[in-house]
Order: sequence, then C-alpha cells, then structure tokens
Amino acid sequence: MIPLLALACVLPLASAAAASTEISSVRVATRNDANTPFVRTVVDVSQKVTPRLYLDKSGQYVTVTLPNTKIDKNVQKQYDANKNVISRIWLTQRSSATDVNIKVPRKITANDLKVFTLPADAKAKTNNRVVIDINDKSGKVKQWSHWGDTSIGIHPSQQTKTSWKSRTDSGSAVGAATVTIPSYGKSASYSLTKGLKGKTICIDPGHGGTDTGAIGSMSQEKNITLAISKKVQQLLQEAGANVIMTRTTDVDVYAPNDGAVEELQARCNIANASKADVFVCIHIDSFSSPDAMGVTAYYNPKTQYDLGLAKYIHQQNMKATSFPDRGVDTANFYVLLHTNMPATLLELGFISNPAEEKALNTETQQDNFAESIVKGLADYFDHNGL
Repeated sequence: MIPLLALACVLPLASAAAASTEISSVRVATRNDANTPFVRTVVDVSQKVTPRLYLDKSGQYVTVTLPNTKIDKNVQKQYDANKNVISRIWLTQRSSATDVNIKVPRKITANDLKVFTLPADAKAKTNNRVVIDINDKSGKVKQWSHWGDTSIGIHPSQQTKTSWKSRTDSGSAVGAATVTIPSYGKSASYSLTKGLKGKTICIDPGHGGTDTGAIGSMSQEKNITLAISKKVQQLLQEAGANVIMTRTTDVDVYAPNDGAVEELQARCNIANASKADVFVCIHIDSFSSPDAMGVTAYYNPKTQYDLGLAKYIHQQNMKATSFPDRGVDTANFYVLLHTNMPATLLELGFISNPAEEKALNTETQQDNFAESIVKGLADYFDHNGL
C-alpha cells in the first residue's frame, strides 16, 4: 500500500482522546443522480476521526484507515455493494485503528475517489460520519436520465406511473407510503415575454438541513447557496417578480436524512406547482484537488430555452467575479429533467479552493453573484428565451 491522499491536511483534526471512538454502523448505497454514478459508503463514528486513504499500485484495493477506533460488537464486518463498482467491502480491526477495505473490479485512480467527514448534528440526530465515494468505471450503472421513461417530452397521459418508497442512505426502505413521480410533460405554461415584472421565478438554494453539501475549510455549501439565493430573492422582488423559494432557512426540503430522489423531486414539485417561468438552482462546486477553480452553468435541452437561460445568467456571472470561466455545459441533473420549465444549475466557484471559498463567504462576492443572476434573468426574458 502507498499513501495517495493526505487527508489530514484538509479534514478537521481528530480528537486527542484515546482509542475510545466506536464505529456504530456502516451503510452502502448506489448514487446515480450525479453526472458520474458512484457507490457511497457511510461509516458512523462516535467521535471525530481523521481518515487516511491508501490505494495500492494495482488501483483495485482501497483502504481507509480510521485511527483510534474500534468496531462495535453489533456491527458486521462484511458488506455487499453494486458489483459493477465494488466487489466487496470489509472491516479489519487493528490494535489502535480500523481499516475499511474496498476491492473494486476495475482499476481506479485518485480522481475516482473521494473521502470526507461530516459532523454530528444533535438536532437531526446524526452521528459523526466518514464518507467514501467511489465512481462507477463500468459504465453499467444507469444514470437518472428520466424517471419512468427514456424520452423527454412524453405527455403525462401517455406515461406509465412509477412509484418508489422513501429510503434511507443505506438504501433500505422505510415507511409504507408510495409516491408517484411526475415527469416532464412538455408543459408550455411558462412565459417568454420581456421584463422581470410579473414573472414567476423559482430559486433553489442547493442542499440544506441534514445535507450540508460540499464542505470547505471554513464553511459549508448549504449556507453559501442560501445566502446568495436570499439576495437574489430580494432583488427580484424589487423588480416586480413573484419569487418562489424552495427553502428560506437551513432545512431539508423533503425531510431530514431523506434520499436524493425524494429531496430533489420535492424541489421540482415546488417549481412545477407554482407554474414557474424559470427554475434556477444555485450550488457551489468542489473537487479533491484544491487547484480546481471557476464558474459553470449547466442545462438540459429538454426545451429550446434551457440553453438560453444558462447562457445569459452565466455571461453575467462572469462579469461579477474574477473566478475562471468553466463555461456552459449540458447535464442530466435530476432538477434539470424534472422541472416543467426552462432550468439551469449554477456552480458558482469551488469551496474546495481556498481563495474562492474565502471570496464566496464575503458579502461583496455574494452581492455580485446575486446581482448578476438577476441581470442574467432580465437578459433571458428580454431575448424571449433565445
């Protein structure tokens, strides 16, 4: 084994306590709501730990060492996962540490791995967690391209209704209620006329509540997205627009500790129920390397106007910052596909980059981004969406 990533320099320092930290549970789930599907392993621990990540030369054995930890007697030591991504997962107890061992069927690199920690939250009743994400290298894990059908724009009356059960992050079903997932129905209720006045605009601050989003050295994504979104809300209201916010405080939109589909669909439902003219989702990017920088706007060409929305806002975003321009790109993000109106997802810099994180936590940069989003929306409507 050779050290690959020195996480101790970016993750919170572990407690100086003796080997009294216990691993209380391990959960494994396949996540296919991102551009690259991945398998997530979540390890609950009783206290903060600083993981150490190792990858062997073959690229097929991953070891995450948790110093000063022991495995609770009720925790099993072997776990199954999606075989396309992970062959097996097992825990090994050493004298003063625990190894989380992962065998993958195909060679992976540092870019296919992410390890990070999440703090305990008494209000949400969550423990300290160590999270291990490994990207799918097989290409066999199906992305969320659309729920219940394979083509965009099929009228709801022609679609087969699909139900799902609420799930925990372990993938195990909880509760008996099922919910019908609505699909994009080629609705043309949105307006393309000039001016912001009278328009209904849905602003979606990414993450929130038990979902912190990406974590930097001094801040969390959910707080930055909310701060910028509330500034956008105020400016749009002053311009005479009707603003629909998916959240206005630090909360989960669907429920605490919910799954990705439940949470993302709840945001889409808010926009669809309000018959919004556009949907703008605000996020902050992150990467394993602190060198990654810049601003990106994503869209899905489900209508002929989604590109225009992303393009006009992105053009104004780049006038509002010194961050590099990463361009406008297509994506199959869930919220872009399940909203009935033109939509864009903005990544306004990298929280993993120290300089950009520092700037993103200033009133000046937040104000500048908020003003640029409003100017971009005005440009979009002034050009009738094209």
